[in-house]
Amino acid sequence: MNPLFALLWGDEAKAAAVAARLETEEWQVLGRQAEQQRLRPLLHRRSMTGSWPVPPVLARQWQNSYNRAAMRALGQRAVLTRIGAAFAVEGVRAAILKGGAFVWSPGFDPALRPMRDLDLLIAPEDAGRVVTILSAAGFSGGGAELADSGKHLPAMTSDEVTVEPHLHLFDTYEDEAAERERKFIARAWSRAEPAAVSGLSALGLTDTLLHLILHAVLDHQFNNGPLLLSDLTALTGSGQIDWALFWDEAEQLNAVRACQLALGVGQSLARIAIEWGRNEPSDLGTELVERVSRLMLVDIARRSAVGWPGQILRVPLRGWPRQLFAMLRRRQQRGAAVEVPNTGVSLRATIGHALGAQGRADIADSVDLARWLGRKD
Repeated sequence: MNPLFALLWGDEAKAAAVAARLETEEWQVLGRQAEQQRLRPLLHRRSMTGSWPVPPVLARQWQNSYNRAAMRALGQRAVLTRIGAAFAVEGVRAAILKGGAFVWSPGFDPALRPMRDLDLLIAPEDAGRVVTILSAAGFSGGGAELADSGKHLPAMTSDEVTVEPHLHLFDTYEDEAAERERKFIARAWSRAEPAAVSGLSALGLTDTLLHLILHAVLDHQFNNGPLLLSDLTALTGSGQIDWALFWDEAEQLNAVRACQLALGVGQSLARIAIEWGRNEPSDLGTELVERVSRLMLVDIARRSAVGWPGQILRVPLRGWPRQLFAMLRRRQQRGAAVEVPNTGVSLRATIGHALGAQGRADIADSVDLARWLGRKD
């Protein structure tokens, strides 16, 4: 198991023992992984309480990253306050999603959960008005048609803060799945709560937990990183999860296996407390947990090559052409025929990685995960 998991989510004694064994080169590797995965602020916090022998250069990087994350969170909250005021005047309802739904909760340090952008759920009929309102409030970009993700409108930016107005929460490639998502969104709206920012709502914590799990497991095959473990720790530790509701919604979304996997991994790696009811999986072994931990740390430049096979395998055979076409269309819209977004890695290099030894191992992990999700417990 990668030492990063023990350092961040193990108990203090285990984390200290792992830290004491690391050599300088291992610290450097761990530091690069933490930088990619937005984990440096959390490493800073944990290392300060654990008195680890961190190389001084890394320790300074982590502290600086924590300070930047704290300042960025303040900027994001200020932008949300501006959005909330503008939406309130126009009578537009929006719910903050993902980390934004809980990072400003009392007792939580938002610097420990850095957000690349702010996700807002809006009603489809408000799409045009939202773009107009945000534009008038100083945001650039935007449009009333879905972006390449298929879930949100084109991102809009102001003061170096990016906002994504979502019409959807999950990737859906079948009509039945789209209908399940539509009904879930309607129910989630009815349970949305006032946000810490005036003028906005926030998805309820139970719905947020479900959304984050399905986003990580089904949309990303866990390769969006181990920050999920921090989310699981924060949400399950809040004491506000309605577990009966959670499992009922998971059943209605045909996503019980995905929830079992994410929560089981969280229980194994981060010691989170779960009320399983009758849903505890009987076939979640240490080998699968190890596979998931590796997928969480896949280099961000290689995520597409690793995730595609597993995503396709989860869909019934008749749906493969539709899903493959949708993924290829998204890649084309992102300009990925030339580069993988935000990485500068060519498509040829990505394919080359997929065909290499490490790429084949990563894909094997993704395929095994997809097969587990497709089995009946």
